[in-house]
Amino acid sequence: MKTRHLLALLTCLITLSVSAQTDVTANNKNDIYVETPFYAKSSDNKEQTTFAAMRAPLIEKVNLNPKVRSVEDKSCPNKLLTVIQNLKKYTYRDSISKKFYYKVEFQYALAIKNTEKNEVLSQGSSRKGYSQSEKSYADAMAMACNKIPYDSDVNEVVEEAFALVGLITNIEPDAKKPNRAGAVHIDLGTNHGVRKNQWFDVFIVNNGNVSDRIATIHLDEAGPTTSVCKAKKDKEQLLALWRSNKGAKFAVVSRMENNISRKWKRRWTL
Repeated sequence: MKTRHLLALLTCLITLSVSAQTDVTANNKNDIYVETPFYAKSSDNKEQTTFAAMRAPLIEKVNLNPKVRSVEDKSCPNKLLTVIQNLKKYTYRDSISKKFYYKVEFQYALAIKNTEKNEVLSQGSSRKGYSQSEKSYADAMAMACNKIPYDSDVNEVVEEAFALVGLITNIEPDAKKPNRAGAVHIDLGTNHGVRKNQWFDVFIVNNGNVSDRIATIHLDEAGPTTSVCKAKKDKEQLLALWRSNKGAKFAVVSRMENNISRKWKRRWTL
């Protein structure tokens, strides 16, 4: 599957540019429009209105992420989409309190789509939302909208859609153990969106072939256009591969959670 990520990486490798990323500063984030969450199997206006209440906290979470900002321009090509599915509504009586409750359960998933290219840039895992109320189903759904843990959802799809892609420029042997990787220099810095506690997955790209992840490195010191990282494990393997693959490029891709690298591997498969 060809994606903008693969093309960005290959462009970087072919042109040997200093960086594959556009500079990102505090005033130059990736703009995104947060669409009103859509309940896929309902035309009930009351239910649609209730789920629309999810939009405000989503906007708040988007603006907390350093890579993106929410805009109110509906023509913005990058859209954050929320699809609600499998809504269940039922009443039950608590065996202890003897009270009757209205309970709702549903699945939801976030995705980022570029409408200009008609391309889904990232898609999160299906999550469960639920709540209960003594008043009504509508009140239970409103409560569920406020309880959904958006942090990991928003950050996951943002990280995959707008991941930083760069190259390792040098790997220094560790001063005390020269068979292990020490400082890992990359061509990404704060101007590109590198931030504190940043992690990167490392891949070997050779003649258009992308390896499995060979290492994970952690930011140690960031400059405007370059950074120094350190490997947390696989240090001997990383240095050995660097020394034995002189004709290859070592690509780094920013990550947030363990599953990000697996998604990237799938997206790079032609």
